[in-house]
Parts: sequence; structure tokens; C-alpha cells
Amino acid sequence: MRYQEFKLTEYTDLNKEKKDIIAKISGYSADSPEQAEILDRIYKIINKGQIGTNIDTAFAQSMGDETQWSKGEGDKVRQEVARIIASVETDYKTLSTFIKRMESKGGVVNIAELSKPLNTFQSVFGDAAGSQAFNALAGYGVGKKQKGPGEYALAVLSNKIKLASGEGDLEIEGIGKVELKAAMSKSGGRIGYGGGSQKAKTQVLETYRNRIPTVLETLKKNAGGSLGIKAFMTALNIDMPIAGAGVSNPEATPQENQSDRRNLMKALISMDMDNYADKIADKIATSEDVNAILETYLVQNFLWYRNRDKFNALLVMGVATKKTSMMRNETDLLTFKNSGHAASPDGFGISIIPTQAGAGREQWAQLSLNNGIVS
Repeated sequence: MRYQEFKLTEYTDLNKEKKDIIAKISGYSADSPEQAEILDRIYKIINKGQIGTNIDTAFAQSMGDETQWSKGEGDKVRQEVARIIASVETDYKTLSTFIKRMESKGGVVNIAELSKPLNTFQSVFGDAAGSQAFNALAGYGVGKKQKGPGEYALAVLSNKIKLASGEGDLEIEGIGKVELKAAMSKSGGRIGYGGGSQKAKTQVLETYRNRIPTVLETLKKNAGGSLGIKAFMTALNIDMPIAGAGVSNPEATPQENQSDRRNLMKALISMDMDNYADKIADKIATSEDVNAILETYLVQNFLWYRNRDKFNALLVMGVATKKTSMMRNETDLLTFKNSGHAASPDGFGISIIPTQAGAGREQWAQLSLNNGIVS
């Protein structure tokens, strides 16, 4: 459906302007009482109702010192929301029900469903119309004050969700501060930022050059000078087996190898996670189980991130896959990992040695949801 540009304003005679507004936002002809009623309700909720209030609250508060929140900017947002409502491809009854939910005090987001460890957009937003509205709004406002996908959309569609001030992305009633990772595609969001550079990490490897020839050879073969966690651990298990010996030192004792593994990993990961690296290093010192090591890394990554950004829950949303996952603790994170719904790349995209361009990003786990059906 194509739309003309328009600006919603306060009309002195709504009935007189009705046909013009309908033609511009939806192509309705207002030939039936049902269509005329839909227009009235769209107009009211955007200009005077709860959604209008949510828009003002979400945008005015978040834009703050970045730009002046003016009536013109408000009109643009209302225009976008009007387009979304009018473009919902459904019958009158469904659209009327959707608008009724938008008119209600809470809005269209079911907080109880959103807070579950795994759920669908259908359950969270109530119906296909609600999902369409979120999808269309998900990219709106991205980049304003470092806001990511989905943040403005949730705040606009529910008065129980507000953009958080300070740390955290959102304030959700009954949950607290929530960090949102909403993926517009299948790539997913990283649970962390900052940390050691490629140069700093490769310098650590150089101090163990005589002990890790397989690691260094594997690194040399990889484009971009990076090394994912699984490939790294496979090579390290060859160079320094926890049972002792190794390709460079057949005489190494188990104690020597385990001590070197611990010290190497602590030096590499502490520049990212500070003391949260200790448990990862301890696990790698005493285990060659790559999956168990990956789970330890994921947990410490989550705990470090939660401590740094002071949030109560991590919310992952897949716009393309229409699913959500709320994680309040490390148990929820591991449940997500093993649920069959995690679509993260091999090793959750974790690089022990990041690319030069990806340092500060690639050492953090990447979380996203796949296309699997939620039973």
C-alpha cells in the first residue's frame, strides 16, 4: 500500500475532514459507518489517547539534550503510527479489536507473556495485528541517544514500558530495568562491549609461543587474525592437554599444563571481564570439554554484563523470527542456549582473539532466536 505524506492536526470539524484523512492514510472511502468509526478511533488514540501520551513520553524524555522535541517531530511520529495502524492487513473486526487494545490503559504489550523465558510475538502482542505494529515500529528511533531496535516501539505500544534513564534500555513494570537485544535480521545482539584489542591478545599468545604452536598455527591460517572459542580450544587441547605432555613438551606434567592453561586464559580474558574471567580460566585449566567451557564463558559473560549495566533482566527479541526470550539469571541463559531456539553462530560468535575491526565486540556472546516453532 502506498501512502501520501500527511500531517495530523487538530481539526475543528472532524467530520468535514474525514474523507481526506482516510484517503491519505489508508485508502478508506468512509462509505460505511464501520470505516468512519475506525478513522475516528485512529485519530483519537494518536492525537488524544493513550498512544499519543506514550509517544510524547517516550520521545520527549529520551531525546532530551540531543534535540528539541517539537510539535513537528511529534507529528512525524504520529504520522508513522497512523500509517502502521491503517496498514494492518486484516478484517474490520480484527482491526477494531486491535484498536480497542491500543485504546486501553495498558496498550498492546502483554507484560506477563513478555516476561516468560520463551514466547511468540502472537502471545506477547495478542494477535497478528499487534505483531505487525511492533515490526513496523521496531526500527523507529534507532540511533537517537544510542537507542537500539525495538526500544521506542515497546515504549510507544505500552504505558507499562518506559525508556530507562541511565543504565539499561527499558523500565518494565513488575520487572525493573531490562536490557533489550532486538535483532531485525538473524544476526543477534552482543552481550557486552569494550575489552582487549587484537594486538593486546596476540601479545599474550606470544609470551607462550613455545607452548602453543598449534594455537598459533591455527591463528595464522584464519582470515582477519581472529580465533573463535571452539577452534581455539581444539588447538589448546592439543598443545597443553590437561593430562600432561603436549606437542611441544612431551615431559609436561598435568600440573604444569593446567597451571599454564589457567594463566594463559586469565591473561587473555581478564582484559575483557576483569575478575569474571577467573572461573572461565579455572574451567579451561581442568576441562577439555568445549561445550562445558562455552557454558562457563556464557554465564560469566552474562554476569559481567549484568553487573556492568545494572539490569534486572535481558530480553532477546527476534523481529524476523517473531519470538522473545526473557533471561533474569544465568540459569535462564543456559536454558535459552539448550532450548533449541538459539540461532547464534558457532560458539555463539565468541572470539578468544577478535579481528582488528571487531575488538570490543567479537569477544562477547551473540544471542538471537531461530525459526523453530514454540510448542
